[in-house]
Amino acid sequence: MPILTNVEKKSFKGRFFLTMVTLLLTLGGITMVYPFLLMFSGAMRSDMDSADMQVRPAFLRDDVQLVRKFLETKYNYNSQSMNIFRQGVDFNFRDAHVDLAYSAAAAADLETFMNQPGLPDHWQALGGTALVQSIACLNHELLIAELRSRFDDNLDAFIAEQGVPVPSWWTVHVPMGNPASVRPALPGGPLLESYLSLMRTLPAAERSLVNLSGWFLHNTVLPAFGLMNLDGLNEAWDLSLDSIQDLRLPSRVPKPPAFRAAWLEFVNESLHVSYIRSDATDGDYREFLRNRFSGIAELRRYWRDLEADSFEAIRLPADTEWIEASQAGLYREFLQALPPESLRLVGPEFAWRNFLRETYGTPEAAAAAHGITARDWDAFAPPIADLETAYVLGQTRTLRWRYATRNFRIVTRQMFVQGRPFVNTIIYVSMALILSLTLQPLGAYALSRFAPPGTWKMIFILVATMAFPPMVGLIPKFLVIQGLGLLNTYIALILPLMVNGMLIFLLKGFFDSIPKDLYEAAMIDGASEWRIFWQITMSMSKPILAVVALNTFSSAWMAFMYPLIVCPAEEMHVLAVWLQQFQLNAPGTAVFASIILASIPSLVIFMFAQRTIMRGIAVPSEK
Repeated sequence: MPILTNVEKKSFKGRFFLTMVTLLLTLGGITMVYPFLLMFSGAMRSDMDSADMQVRPAFLRDDVQLVRKFLETKYNYNSQSMNIFRQGVDFNFRDAHVDLAYSAAAAADLETFMNQPGLPDHWQALGGTALVQSIACLNHELLIAELRSRFDDNLDAFIAEQGVPVPSWWTVHVPMGNPASVRPALPGGPLLESYLSLMRTLPAAERSLVNLSGWFLHNTVLPAFGLMNLDGLNEAWDLSLDSIQDLRLPSRVPKPPAFRAAWLEFVNESLHVSYIRSDATDGDYREFLRNRFSGIAELRRYWRDLEADSFEAIRLPADTEWIEASQAGLYREFLQALPPESLRLVGPEFAWRNFLRETYGTPEAAAAAHGITARDWDAFAPPIADLETAYVLGQTRTLRWRYATRNFRIVTRQMFVQGRPFVNTIIYVSMALILSLTLQPLGAYALSRFAPPGTWKMIFILVATMAFPPMVGLIPKFLVIQGLGLLNTYIALILPLMVNGMLIFLLKGFFDSIPKDLYEAAMIDGASEWRIFWQITMSMSKPILAVVALNTFSSAWMAFMYPLIVCPAEEMHVLAVWLQQFQLNAPGTAVFASIILASIPSLVIFMFAQRTIMRGIAVPSEK
C-alpha cells in the first residue's frame, strides 16, 4: 500500500515530501558510491600519490604528476637512487622537481650520445627492473619475458645456471644499484646478460647514466655539510656554487686542501676502480705486478680470469673497460701506490663533455643550443631530466593508461599466472553450487512432501545450528578432515557447504507453500516421484533456489578461515586466502585493485539475479 494517495501526491505537501525523500535517497546513494570511487581511484595510484583523496588521480590530468610517476617507476620507488643518478636533493617522488620547459636540443643530444655504438654497459643502468612489495616496476615484465624466452620457459634450467633458487619467474629481478659504488650489486650470470641485452634495446630515457658527481654529492658532500650549508661548502673548498646541485666532480685531484682530501677519500674508498685511470704506463703496471708476485702462476691465484701467459702480455685496462672483481683489488693497490696527481676519472659525464666539444666546438655554442648559461665545459652535466621529460610528454596517453591499469595487471597476473587461487576458487565454488543445489533441495523436499516422524525435531536441530558461531565448529571439522586424510583436497573444502541447516529450513518453507493439488494431479497422470521433484517442485522454486545459490556462492567465494585451516598448502589457496597473503606484502594501492577484482563476480551475479532473489523473498507469502 503506497504511503500517499494519488490526490496527496499532487498537492504541495505531497510533492515536497516526495522531493525530500528523493533527495535523502540520492544523498544516501552518494555516501555509498563515493567511498567505492575513492577505492577504485586508489587502485590506480602508487606510493607516490596513495594519500591523495581525489576521485580522479592527478597524473591523469597533470603532466608534472605524470613525469613524477615515471620517475617513481624508473628508479624503482627509491628516491635516493633518483637523487644519485639525477644529482637531485628531492626528499620523495611526490615533491620531485620537474620542469616541463625542457630543452629539446639537450634531450636530443643526450639521446644521440646514449645511443651511440660502443657506449660501455657499466656507464648506464636500466630502470624499472626491480620487484618492490610484490609490485613489478616499469621494465620488469620485459626482463622476465627475455629470461623465459632464453630458457624456453624452464625455470629449473635458469636456477641451475644462475645458482640462485627462486620460487617463480616473477620473483626474479635486478635492483637498480649504482654501478659506480665500490661494491655494486650486480647479479652476474644469465640474469645480468639478459638485463644488459634488454638495456641495449630500450629507449634512452628508460636508462640512466652513471653520475659520479651525484654519487660524490650524496656519499661525501651532504654527509659533511648538509643540504643547507652551501656557504660553508664554498668557503671550505674554495668554490663559488650558486646551488649545491651545481657541484661537479673534477676528473683530476683538486688543489684546495679540504676538497683534495675529500676527493681522494671518495676515489680510494667509495668509487669503483672501473671509473679510475692514471697517467701510468703498461710497464709501470707490469713492474708493480712483478714486485708483488713471484711469477705468473702466483698471480693467477689472485687474478682468476687472467688470460695472459706472461707479465709482458698484461696491459692496463682501457678507459671504457669494466674491471672484474678478481682484478679490482690488485688494480686499486696499484692506483694507491701512484701520486694522486697522476689519477684521473673516467665516466659518462666526462665523455658527454667531449661529445659536446666535438659537436659544438665551444661551450658558448653548446650553452646557447641547450638554453643554459655556461662559461666552460665543466659546467655541463648530462641533461637526464630533459630527456626524461621529453620522453614522458611524447607519450602521455600510453603512460597514463599503463600507470592507471598497472595494479590491475599485476593482480590479474598473480591470480591467473603466478598461482592457482582463481582456478581453485572456481572449482571450489562450482562443486559447492552443484552439490548444494542438489542435496539440500532433496532433503527439504523429503521433509515437506512426506513429513516423516520427527520432522519438527529435525527442523529444530537444523535451526539450532544457526545459534552457534561458525568458528566454534572449525576445530571439530579440522579433526574430522584430518582423520579422513583429506587435508589439502577439494573434498575438504566442499564438505561443509554441501548441507546448510538454514537453507534447508528456507527450502522446506518454500516447498510447503506449493499447492498439494499439483502433486496429486501429477500422480494421477502417472508421474514418478523423481519427475514430480524436478518438473514441478524445482521448476516452481527458482526464486528460492537463486537465494540458496547466492548464499552458497557468497560463502564459498570469500571463505577464508576454514580453507586456510584445511588447505594450508600454497597450491591449494583459494581467493580469500590469497588476498590475505597478498595484503601482507603488497602496498595498499595494489590491495585496492585486488579487492575490486575479487568483488566483480559477486557484483555481476547479484546484478543479474536481483529480481529473482527478491521474488525468492516475497513469493513464499503469496503462494
